[in-house]
Amino acid sequence: MQIHKKLDSLKRYAPLVAACLLAGLVAFPFLRNLATGERGMPGAQIGGHFTLQTSAGPLDTASLGTELTMIYFGYTYCPDVCPTELARMAHVYKGLGSDKTRVSGLFVTVDPERDTVAAVTEYAQAFDPAFKGLSGDRVRIEQVMRRYQVYAQKAGKDPRNYTVDHSSRIYLMDRDAKLMALFTMDTDIPTIINQVKNFL
Repeated sequence: MQIHKKLDSLKRYAPLVAACLLAGLVAFPFLRNLATGERGMPGAQIGGHFTLQTSAGPLDTASLGTELTMIYFGYTYCPDVCPTELARMAHVYKGLGSDKTRVSGLFVTVDPERDTVAAVTEYAQAFDPAFKGLSGDRVRIEQVMRRYQVYAQKAGKDPRNYTVDHSSRIYLMDRDAKLMALFTMDTDIPTIINQVKNFL
């Protein structure tokens, strides 16, 4: 009788146990990402190859030829966040040592109305000569931003004197433009270097 009572009790809790197990399976990829520095949501379709303008002409990211690519979206008039993050990206690139030839660094503008190809090129290469600056028309830029889930919104009414509120993340992509990791401003440089090396 006692055994039957225990079985009946377990049956009552079975749906709850199953729900907890399912929740754990769903949450695991996200928790793992947090533990390794990745910030992408599970199943989120972030990335893909794209073509934008560089100082050398149109660049299709599929033609980069490197194993990995670090991408940062920002703008040259950015007063603080962009220069800080590009400096961090340059430190990561330098910290890779001889492996840096296997990694590309791209700076993509979110402000194409002001950021010419020449401007983004000069800006990106001020942090590292190997970095490439990319710009294009508003339509193409927004297409890329949507694919990479980049947020950017102009702040201010002056058409020439404004700031842009935007998301700030360093994207690490593989040669097929698939997302490997996302690094926020909270991710320290040694951690980024180690993760990039782990993916090489």
